[in-house]
Amino acid sequence: MNTPFRKLTARFCALFSLIAFNAFAVVPVTVETVTQAPLTSEIEVSGTLYGKDDVTLTAGVSGRLLYVVEPGTLVKSGDTLVRMDTLPLELEKARQQEMLNRAKINLRLYQQELARLQKLAKASSAAASQVDDMQNKHDLALSDIALAKVELKVIDDQLSRATVRAPFDGVISERFKRAGREINRADELVTLLDINNLEVRLYVPVKYLKFLHKGIELPIQAGDLSAPDMTTATVTAVIPSTDPRSQTVEVRALLPNDAEQTWAIGQLVDVAVPLKSKGDVLLVNRDALILRKKGTHIVKIDNDNKALQIPVKVGNGKDKLVEVTPTSNITLNAGDKVAVRGAEQLQTGQEVEVQVKQ
Repeated sequence: MNTPFRKLTARFCALFSLIAFNAFAVVPVTVETVTQAPLTSEIEVSGTLYGKDDVTLTAGVSGRLLYVVEPGTLVKSGDTLVRMDTLPLELEKARQQEMLNRAKINLRLYQQELARLQKLAKASSAAASQVDDMQNKHDLALSDIALAKVELKVIDDQLSRATVRAPFDGVISERFKRAGREINRADELVTLLDINNLEVRLYVPVKYLKFLHKGIELPIQAGDLSAPDMTTATVTAVIPSTDPRSQTVEVRALLPNDAEQTWAIGQLVDVAVPLKSKGDVLLVNRDALILRKKGTHIVKIDNDNKALQIPVKVGNGKDKLVEVTPTSNITLNAGDKVAVRGAEQLQTGQEVEVQVKQ
């Protein structure tokens, strides 16, 4: 055999040996354990603060305003917010009271006359028609008394409505009418804000509706990014009515009463909505995922320190953990070891050296 051919053969054998050595060389890898637990991730949405019982108070009766509370006034439950001129109602009440007295006088007269005619009718000294006529007048007098009493109750109700009182503690944010104005019933007068019971209203994409229910807690923060105000609100209502354009549902959550923190109605806040899986799922470190054109797989390290490629479907994730589901008949269980470093070129059956993660 000539010398050039010998050299070429030697080089080919050396190259083949190198490839074979690399293919079956022991590869150092770093591993982590597969865990099984519910996955809790979250999405960030913006919310707006409202007073839970915010209300715009209206006039209960028509008339002239004598007093309307100033905007910005802190009020207690039962405080007077609006007072109206009640003189017309008081005069009407006095007139109706006299009508009642008049009906009572007529009733006494008709009672006496009816009793007299009934005695005469027994002695055949009065016609039956006279008795019937007086009986009708007597009954009408009773009806007039009843109507007068009802009318007095109506006037008393109007008098009570002439003074508008605060239904809860809060602050007056807006005044629509001033003292001296003539108003009609149901005209808006003032807006009372419930500053002691704040709720955040947020809109969450409808695809996350299955994760939302009453009682879950939502972390909230606002203000300076270097030192934000933070609290936790409890969901009190999930309104399953989807906005056709934004495809979102409304969620309302109540903030705790915290005198040390100041929140403003109408303030925008950042809300973290937790998305918790219904059951336990397999979780691995994101670094264990090996992405290829044909799909994603992880490398499981068995008890003999041999590599085993497992194709997986990747689900939701949070921080460094991600949900995986094997797509082949190869099993993956909690407690199994998967490579997170050095697994890019590993093949099934290849021996590895497990190193301690630094």
